[in-house]
Amino acid sequence: MNKTLLISVVVIALILVADFNSRLSLKSTEKDSDFSQQSLVEVSLPLLSDSSKQGLEKVYKKYIQPEQSSKVQEKGLSAAKQAEQNGELVTVFADNYELRLKAVIFTIKPYVLIEQKDINDGSSQLVKYNDMQTVHGYSLKILSNTEVELSKDQQNITLTMYKRG
Repeated sequence: MNKTLLISVVVIALILVADFNSRLSLKSTEKDSDFSQQSLVEVSLPLLSDSSKQGLEKVYKKYIQPEQSSKVQEKGLSAAKQAEQNGELVTVFADNYELRLKAVIFTIKPYVLIEQKDINDGSSQLVKYNDMQTVHGYSLKILSNTEVELSKDQQNITLTMYKRG
Protein backbone atom coordinates (compact mmCIF):
# COMPACT_ATOMS: atom_id res chain seq x y z
CA MET A 1 0.00 0.00 0.00
CA ASN A 2 1.06 3.49 -0.71
CA LYS A 3 2.21 5.67 2.20
CA THR A 4 0.17 8.68 1.08
CA LEU A 5 -2.96 6.61 0.91
CA LEU A 6 -2.35 5.21 4.39
CA ILE A 7 -1.73 8.69 5.83
CA SER A 8 -4.88 10.12 4.20
CA VAL A 9 -7.01 7.24 5.62
CA VAL A 10 -5.63 7.88 9.12
CA VAL A 11 -6.26 11.63 8.84
CA ILE A 12 -9.86 11.08 7.65
CA ALA A 13 -10.45 8.60 10.50
CA LEU A 14 -9.17 11.16 13.03
CA ILE A 15 -11.45 13.83 11.57
CA LEU A 16 -14.44 11.47 11.79
CA VAL A 17 -13.67 10.60 15.44
CA ALA A 18 -13.31 14.29 16.33
CA ASP A 19 -16.60 15.09 14.53
CA PHE A 20 -18.34 12.21 16.37
CA ASN A 21 -17.14 13.50 19.73
CA SER A 22 -18.25 17.07 19.05
CA ARG A 23 -21.72 16.15 17.69
CA LEU A 24 -22.84 13.16 19.70
CA SER A 25 -21.27 13.59 23.10
CA LEU A 26 -23.78 15.05 25.54
CA LYS A 27 -21.87 17.52 27.58
CA SER A 28 -24.04 19.98 29.42
CA THR A 29 -22.63 23.13 30.81
CA GLU A 30 -23.90 24.75 33.95
CA LYS A 31 -24.92 27.80 31.95
CA ASP A 32 -27.19 25.76 29.63
CA SER A 33 -29.00 23.91 32.42
CA ASP A 34 -29.61 26.79 34.82
CA PHE A 35 -33.42 27.01 34.99
CA SER A 36 -33.70 28.35 38.49
CA GLN A 37 -36.26 31.03 39.29
CA GLN A 38 -33.51 33.49 40.11
CA SER A 39 -32.40 33.71 36.50
CA LEU A 40 -35.89 34.57 35.19
CA VAL A 41 -36.58 38.24 34.66
CA GLU A 42 -40.15 39.53 34.67
CA VAL A 43 -40.94 41.69 31.68
CA SER A 44 -43.95 43.96 31.93
CA LEU A 45 -46.16 44.27 28.88
CA PRO A 46 -46.81 47.68 27.39
CA LEU A 47 -50.14 49.19 28.45
CA LEU A 48 -52.45 51.44 26.48
CA SER A 49 -52.48 55.08 27.31
CA ASP A 50 -55.72 56.48 28.71
CA SER A 51 -56.51 58.33 25.49
CA SER A 52 -55.97 55.17 23.39
CA LYS A 53 -58.16 53.16 25.75
CA GLN A 54 -60.96 55.73 25.58
CA GLY A 55 -60.71 55.81 21.77
CA LEU A 56 -61.06 52.02 21.55
CA GLU A 57 -63.97 51.98 24.00
CA LYS A 58 -65.70 54.69 21.95
CA VAL A 59 -65.29 52.72 18.71
CA TYR A 60 -66.56 49.42 20.17
CA LYS A 61 -69.29 50.94 22.36
CA LYS A 62 -71.94 50.32 19.68
CA TYR A 63 -71.17 46.57 19.75
CA ILE A 64 -71.65 46.18 23.49
CA GLN A 65 -75.10 44.85 24.27
CA PRO A 66 -76.50 45.42 27.71
CA GLU A 67 -77.17 42.17 29.53
CA GLN A 68 -80.45 43.38 30.98
CA SER A 69 -82.12 44.00 27.64
CA SER A 70 -81.69 40.46 26.33
CA LYS A 71 -85.10 39.42 25.03
CA VAL A 72 -86.75 36.27 26.20
CA GLN A 73 -87.42 34.20 23.11
CA GLU A 74 -91.07 34.05 22.19
CA LYS A 75 -92.68 30.66 22.17
CA GLY A 76 -93.92 29.88 18.67
CA LEU A 77 -95.53 32.42 16.39
CA SER A 78 -98.57 34.61 16.76
CA ALA A 79 -101.64 33.77 14.68
CA ALA A 80 -100.84 36.63 12.29
CA LYS A 81 -97.28 35.44 11.75
CA GLN A 82 -98.49 31.86 11.31
CA ALA A 83 -100.77 33.10 8.52
CA GLU A 84 -97.74 34.77 6.86
CA GLN A 85 -95.75 31.52 6.61
CA ASN A 86 -95.21 30.67 2.93
CA GLY A 87 -92.70 28.99 0.66
CA GLU A 88 -90.20 26.28 1.45
CA LEU A 89 -89.72 25.75 5.19
CA VAL A 90 -88.12 23.15 7.44
CA THR A 91 -90.30 24.11 10.41
CA VAL A 92 -93.93 25.22 10.36
CA PHE A 93 -95.84 26.64 13.30
CA ALA A 94 -99.49 25.63 13.49
CA ASP A 95 -101.66 26.37 16.51
CA ASN A 96 -99.46 25.58 19.54
CA TYR A 97 -97.25 23.14 17.65
CA GLU A 98 -93.98 23.24 15.80
CA LEU A 99 -94.14 20.79 12.87
CA ARG A 100 -91.13 19.09 11.28
CA LEU A 101 -91.20 16.50 8.51
CA LYS A 102 -89.35 13.36 9.60
CA ALA A 103 -90.21 10.74 6.95
CA VAL A 104 -92.20 10.16 3.78
CA ILE A 105 -93.14 6.51 3.29
CA PHE A 106 -94.29 5.29 -0.13
CA THR A 107 -96.44 2.18 0.13
CA ILE A 108 -99.76 1.26 -1.46
CA LYS A 109 -101.19 4.10 0.65
CA PRO A 110 -98.37 6.68 1.14
CA TYR A 111 -98.04 8.44 4.48
CA VAL A 112 -95.74 10.84 6.31
CA LEU A 113 -94.35 11.07 9.83
CA ILE A 114 -94.39 14.57 11.25
CA GLU A 115 -92.86 15.52 14.58
CA GLN A 116 -95.23 17.73 16.54
CA LYS A 117 -93.52 19.64 19.31
CA ASP A 118 -95.85 21.32 21.79
CA ILE A 119 -94.59 24.87 22.22
CA ASN A 120 -95.98 25.25 25.73
CA ASP A 121 -94.50 22.21 27.47
CA GLY A 122 -91.78 21.16 25.00
CA SER A 123 -93.07 17.61 24.57
CA SER A 124 -92.94 16.10 21.10
CA GLN A 125 -94.44 13.12 19.35
CA LEU A 126 -94.33 11.54 15.91
CA VAL A 127 -97.71 11.53 14.20
CA LYS A 128 -98.65 9.58 11.08
CA TYR A 129 -100.63 11.41 8.41
CA ASN A 130 -101.95 10.00 5.15
CA ASP A 131 -101.84 11.84 1.83
CA MET A 132 -104.62 14.48 1.53
CA GLN A 133 -105.31 14.42 5.28
CA THR A 134 -105.77 17.58 7.39
CA VAL A 135 -102.92 18.64 9.70
CA HIS A 136 -103.93 21.40 12.16
CA GLY A 137 -106.12 23.06 9.55
CA TYR A 138 -103.69 22.54 6.65
CA SER A 139 -104.38 20.14 3.78
CA LEU A 140 -101.39 17.80 3.35
CA LYS A 141 -100.19 16.65 -0.09
CA ILE A 142 -97.10 14.47 -0.59
CA LEU A 143 -94.80 15.93 -3.27
CA SER A 144 -91.67 13.74 -3.05
CA ASN A 145 -89.72 11.58 -0.65
CA THR A 146 -88.43 14.69 1.16
CA GLU A 147 -91.24 17.22 0.69
CA VAL A 148 -94.92 17.71 1.45
CA GLU A 149 -97.20 20.62 0.70
CA LEU A 150 -99.37 22.17 3.40
CA SER A 151 -102.08 24.48 2.08
CA LYS A 152 -104.80 26.54 3.71
CA ASP A 153 -106.75 29.25 1.86
CA GLN A 154 -104.10 31.33 0.02
CA GLN A 155 -101.23 29.94 2.12
CA ASN A 156 -98.98 27.33 0.44
CA ILE A 157 -96.09 25.91 2.44
CA THR A 158 -93.62 23.31 1.21
CA LEU A 159 -92.42 21.45 4.30
CA THR A 160 -89.04 19.82 3.66
CA MET A 161 -86.93 17.43 5.71
CA TYR A 162 -83.80 19.56 5.40
CA LYS A 163 -82.67 22.94 4.15
CA ARG A 164 -81.30 22.95 0.64
CA GLY A 165 -77.73 24.16 0.29
